[in-house]
Amino acid sequence: MHTLISLAFLFLPLTQTPPAPKPAVTAPAPKPAEAEEDLKTYNLADAISAITTTQNYYNKITTFQAKFKQVFSKKFHGDQPEESGVIYIKKPGFMLWDYLLPDKKMFLIDGKKAWMYEPSSKQALWRDVKDSSLPTPVKFLWGQGKLTDEFHVKIVPNSKFAGKNQKALKLLPKKRSPHFKLVMFVVDVQGAVVSSIVYDHEGNKNQINFSDITLNKSIEDKKFTFTPPKGVQVLQAGEEKPSGSR
Repeated sequence: MHTLISLAFLFLPLTQTPPAPKPAVTAPAPKPAEAEEDLKTYNLADAISAITTTQNYYNKITTFQAKFKQVFSKKFHGDQPEESGVIYIKKPGFMLWDYLLPDKKMFLIDGKKAWMYEPSSKQALWRDVKDSSLPTPVKFLWGQGKLTDEFHVKIVPNSKFAGKNQKALKLLPKKRSPHFKLVMFVVDVQGAVVSSIVYDHEGNKNQINFSDITLNKSIEDKKFTFTPPKGVQVLQAGEEKPSGSR
């Protein structure tokens, strides 16, 4: 379930982050995320224009469907096996990552709860969802939140991730996130994100490529419902004891 959990951390922290311990008197204060780079190269007109085009692209849609391929790369162990499936998004608050290969599993936001379920583990993990707790990289897909409020942005020229008529946008959090160090979006001329690359603080990389994108096609709400199958242990994120089983 490692890749699924890494995906969940990208979109939705499953547990509350405990307050950071107070540093000792002699310890240096923690540096903000942007301290490692020269911000003079960020937030230039071309980058702001590109990220605004992407923001507007998702503001105007009602549903989003695409195939995806995901590869999680560990810093010292290289690429893990590729996983693939279909993603469905419906405003105002539904999202489903339906993994099909090599193993079936899913990450779902049904508007009230976030679910992670992998049949082979016979466990389903859930937590309550509130719009106010969702990070901007999720909310902007639903036309909420503003990326430039949360990130410094720049265009990465000649990026190995970007193809013809595509741009690679580097998003550096204005406030340090415990879950990721930076995000890269590869966008097409319309502003659609065709690839998302997330780096964590340990140097691991989570890359998701999208294809066969379909917009504004009717998706029934029942697509975003989940009832744990009989015999599956149901766990609440952050709780030590199971919340029930079927």
